[in-house]
Order: sequence, then C-alpha cells, then structure tokens
Amino acid sequence: MNNKGFTLIELLVVVLILGILAAMAMPQYFKAVERSRMSEAVSLLGSIAQSEQRKYMQINNYTASFRSLDVAPKDATGSAYCTKGTQASSDTAAVTPTTSTNQCGDGNGFVVVLQGTALNNGFATATRTGNGTLQYAYSLKRFYGGQGTLCTAGNANGAELCADFCGVDITGTPAANYVCCSDGNTSATGECDTPDAA
Repeated sequence: MNNKGFTLIELLVVVLILGILAAMAMPQYFKAVERSRMSEAVSLLGSIAQSEQRKYMQINNYTASFRSLDVAPKDATGSAYCTKGTQASSDTAAVTPTTSTNQCGDGNGFVVVLQGTALNNGFATATRTGNGTLQYAYSLKRFYGGQGTLCTAGNANGAELCADFCGVDITGTPAANYVCCSDGNTSATGECDTPDAA
C-alpha cells in the first residue's frame, strides 16, 4: 500500500523554513516602507523651500504660516502641519525626533514646522511621529535657500536610515543622535551649509 502525502515532520520543517525567511525579510520591508515615507517628506520640504523662495521675492521675507504659501497643504493654517492626523498641540510646540508623545493625534506621518523668516535663517522641519514607540525616529530639516536636507536620528534605527539617506557607511552601532546632510556639506555645527546672503 502506497500512501501519498507529507508527514507531519515534513510540514513542520517547511513551516519553520518559511518562518525563518519571513523573519529575515520583514526588517527590510519595514525599512523600505520608511524610506518611502522619508522620500515623501523630503519632497514636501523641497516644495516648501521653493514656495518660501517665491514668497521672499514678493515680500523680502520668508513666512512662518502655511496659509501664506502658494503650495500650502489642505487645512494647514499655522506654522505646524501634520501630514497624517490632527495637530494635537500648539503650532509653536517644539518637536524633536525623540518626542515620546504623538504630536498628530492618531496620525502616523510627520509634523512639518516652518521656522525663521529672515534670509539664511528660514527653514522647515519634518519630524516623524506616530502612535507608541517609533521603530524609526528621525527629523529632517531643510533651509529655504539651501540645497541639502539635514537628517537627525532619534534612535539607532533612525541613525541607520539617516546614513542610508545621506549615502554614508556607518561602522559599528550608530549613535541615536546621529546627524548627516544629504548633499555632503555639513558645517562644524552639524547643520547643512546655508547659502550666502544675497
């Protein structure tokens, strides 16, 4: 008598192999998803910088309100905007990549804040926010007149993501406060180089 089929041991071995493969692939999947979110924020910061430059040409100053920009996101009225969710605190609240509380209610996106109105002093930041503890905590900063985007990590995973973003190889375990600039021009203070005054 010839019984066709798999034994229980064979099925368990297959399930174990699939589990190991999935465990190896999931971190890379999460990192790819976060890179996509980061690209979205970099694009948004670039649009804001261009809009702020046009505003500077009109009024000889940058603006600190989304309402004054020609590319203002829907429902953005003050100096802070949540890409997902609703702003939970005041527009001027300090937002850092290590903030433990969620600044955007139930959203899982970025808090984008406009800061500074003078030439070479205006910039926008996009800080990752989400419910609970973030797997990738980081903040992006773009000067309106500059070319590079500064990435500041809030945890070790954020540092790895920032290093990938800047095209830098890190040896060893990256520090949670790792900082780099996408254009490779980082000043002594850790900021991306700002443009010369016009």
